[in-house]
Amino acid sequence: MEENAVRMKAYAVNFNEIRVYLSGNYYNGVSSKFYLKDIFNEELLLLNGDALQSSRYPGFKEYKFMVNFHMGRVYKIFDAYGLSCFLDFSKLSMCKEFDELYYYDGNDLGCHYTKERTSFKLWSPLSTGIILKVIKDNEDYLFPMKRGSKGVYHATIEGDWENAEYFYLIKIAGSYTIAMDPYADALTSNNRTCVIVDMDKLKFHKTNMAPLEKKTDAVIYEVSVRDFSSSLSGGMQNKGKFLAFTEQNTSTDSGNPTGLDYLSCLGITHVQLMPINDFATVDEAHPLELYNWGYDPAHYGVTEGSYVTDPNDGYKRIREAQQMVEALHSRGLRVIADVVFNHMHDVNNNPLEQTTPHYYFRRYPDGTLSNGSCCGNDLNTTALMCRKYILDMCKRWQEVYGIDGFRFDLMGIIDQETINLIDVQGKAIDPSFMIYGEGWNMGTALAEDKRTTIQNNHKTPHIGFFNDFFRDTCRGTNQLESKGYFSGDTHKTNDAMKAICNLDKFTKINQSINYVESHDNATCFDKLAIYNHDEDEHTIKRRLKMMLAATVLAQGIPFIHSGQEFFRTKSGLENTYNAGDHVNALDWNRKDMENEAVQFTQLILRIRKNNPCFRYDNYDMIRKNVHTENVNHRIIKYSLHQDEGEYKDIIVFFNASKDSIDVELEKDYHILYHSDKEKILDNHLLITGVSVVIVAR
Repeated sequence: MEENAVRMKAYAVNFNEIRVYLSGNYYNGVSSKFYLKDIFNEELLLLNGDALQSSRYPGFKEYKFMVNFHMGRVYKIFDAYGLSCFLDFSKLSMCKEFDELYYYDGNDLGCHYTKERTSFKLWSPLSTGIILKVIKDNEDYLFPMKRGSKGVYHATIEGDWENAEYFYLIKIAGSYTIAMDPYADALTSNNRTCVIVDMDKLKFHKTNMAPLEKKTDAVIYEVSVRDFSSSLSGGMQNKGKFLAFTEQNTSTDSGNPTGLDYLSCLGITHVQLMPINDFATVDEAHPLELYNWGYDPAHYGVTEGSYVTDPNDGYKRIREAQQMVEALHSRGLRVIADVVFNHMHDVNNNPLEQTTPHYYFRRYPDGTLSNGSCCGNDLNTTALMCRKYILDMCKRWQEVYGIDGFRFDLMGIIDQETINLIDVQGKAIDPSFMIYGEGWNMGTALAEDKRTTIQNNHKTPHIGFFNDFFRDTCRGTNQLESKGYFSGDTHKTNDAMKAICNLDKFTKINQSINYVESHDNATCFDKLAIYNHDEDEHTIKRRLKMMLAATVLAQGIPFIHSGQEFFRTKSGLENTYNAGDHVNALDWNRKDMENEAVQFTQLILRIRKNNPCFRYDNYDMIRKNVHTENVNHRIIKYSLHQDEGEYKDIIVFFNASKDSIDVELEKDYHILYHSDKEKILDNHLLITGVSVVIVAR
């Protein structure tokens, strides 16, 4: 439609109120009367109301009418000169009464297949008609859907429609929009159509794993599906695909393990996959042409097609992701899915907006979109059907795909009630389920005391948060020129001591996700290579090992970015979300080059696993058994005691300075690790510059 040619538009703005707008270029925007016409029975009603002094739309005269109408019917507005336009209901979704009138608590939305018949249900209260289009064997079939209670449209078609494709034609304000099913189980490539599949053929068989007794037992390893296998050095056949995680006996050019075998022997407990739901900016028909991390969701309930060997095969779209999770489970590794329930890639071109306009996206009182995500929109998570949708999709990822937990992107945009409900639902399915996310305080149109932020962590006591104090103190902020304690700023020694014990920031210690590196921003190696340029590479790598040791051995839950353990580099680039495989792919040969660092990572992970003093799950135990001390204003002495485990007492020394300092130990300590192979002589030990030392008795 040519917007400049529009002369009249009309909106229902409340359930008994209509606003009509006439262009000033049309009779100066003046009409002596207006009519409301029910198109179904051709009833005509003269409207009584007033012209307003000001208008929401510049260049238009605004009129207000109080009148009753029926949702689901098609109406037109006529003026005194015979000009007409359809009445648009889409703004009603912003009314406070909307949820009360149209919230639907059924668990039957979407497509449900049997060999005898297939049923469809779609929640779309603002629409005035929906046609289901089904495509099978290159033939098109149209089925008008019936409107039921709560604005749910339904249709049942007889016969066997397995593998047929479908979508909806939704009529709102007189025009039809093509929409995918928000509850679709599978899609064809690039969201062209939905696919009907028999979900009974796709039951997930979850491997029995030992329960996660406490969250602090977890060690999280973040990886992108594509980055994991796209390099030639990884030796995997299914490059950039879910199935790469199922391959066994893969190796580097030197014959050392990669892929699943490598993950199995590293010592981690959880693999966090960057977004695996369908995202927008990679062409699934030509997946190598564009690269993206996937934080641009297009559909929340379907897997990303570029990660599948055939994105047009509805069964492969589901099964190959299941096989990936099953393979990781078979090695005792739980799987965390990175989810982006804070915004969508395109506020207009997605199944949520197309089925119920203006409802699923948060707005300010004047109707403008909230944009705390800095991506143009924020999901309206307090809207009841939006909350239900998020809960339903999270349940799907658990039950259909076997996902063991969620990492929430920009969790501060999501309200606390929604997050807490997801946690309760998740634990009811799997007691070992866990949630954590980014608790940054984003500028979204939601009251600050309702946001799931670090500042409000006491309101979400079972939810974990990325600990930015730990990150910034230990490594430095995201600015490349910023240093932390381990990169050489010993003025931060006392703060680093606090970060390692994590006593004050959270309500519970298991809320602290300790990290110094993630997919965002520069890798630690690149950051130090730039700002610690006055140091040689050997010294920089010693600093990186200290950071890794602090991350793994500090109180809380450690988080490791894939490749961090072998000094991953992205050529100095900070934000590589679309930089391509040549920058983002894991260089498995680099793992071989830095094998000593990998062995060090395995060692500290083994020490953590075998000694519960590094995994205390309450503050009382930490206060009783863990102590930190500042030695000579530059060394951290981190002392731990335990009643069970390999050792009774353990001390970790971190020396971020370049000075070597002699320390005195009590009797019977021996060295578990020393950067420079020093020995304990007469209860004295030299802590060399830029080193980590672990002793125990």
